[in-house]
Amino acid sequence: MVGSSYKTEHYIEIESENNSTDISTGQMTAYHAQHILLAMPPRLVTHSIAFEPALPIDLAKQWQQTPTWMAPHAKYVAVYETPFWREKGLSGSARSGVGPLTEIHDASALYGEGALFGFFGIPTHVRQSVSATGLKAHCRAQLVRLFGEAAAAPTAEYIKDWATDIFTATPADANGDGQHAVAPATMPETGVWQDCLIGSASEWSVAFPGYIAGAIDAATVAVTRLPETIKPR
Repeated sequence: MVGSSYKTEHYIEIESENNSTDISTGQMTAYHAQHILLAMPPRLVTHSIAFEPALPIDLAKQWQQTPTWMAPHAKYVAVYETPFWREKGLSGSARSGVGPLTEIHDASALYGEGALFGFFGIPTHVRQSVSATGLKAHCRAQLVRLFGEAAAAPTAEYIKDWATDIFTATPADANGDGQHAVAPATMPETGVWQDCLIGSASEWSVAFPGYIAGAIDAATVAVTRLPETIKPR
């Protein structure tokens, strides 16, 4: 089901036969459904779900070629006792062409502790060639250059790399350019999967693929496509 470097036991099998659709997971849980909302990106659908019978080849290829917005990205977060940069009249926001963080924002709570976070601007394979300890050191050094020596001593720091998250990324995402993709244009139009599958994750949104607004848009559109007899009330 899943590439060797991203292997997971949480795969899904969906089988359709005689107008009956059955869903089973690696945890031996089974469900029966008439309509399925695919609340995951198209590429992850083709990577993690086995369809029986198989999806049309052209459709599966189209889904596979639709990048997942967050898959190649990573974030660094540094927590401090106070948002000390504000005392200097600094916003906590920055843009950088040097890095390793390409954009930085103030993520502090309204009161109490302060926090800065930034998105990495270096490719997946470069990040993964450096240890987490090394990456954090480079990030702290950048924050010191921007906000002063106090940035060198966070009380906690974290890295979230979605490229290593099996529920976000696949091997096909390893060389992604991090750009927003165009939503796949079609769902199955013939065969047993016609009118059965509906994409409802952000990447299925035509208007805002990959954004939070896209998740809302895609889910709204998906629900409107359900038959009136089963729509949520």
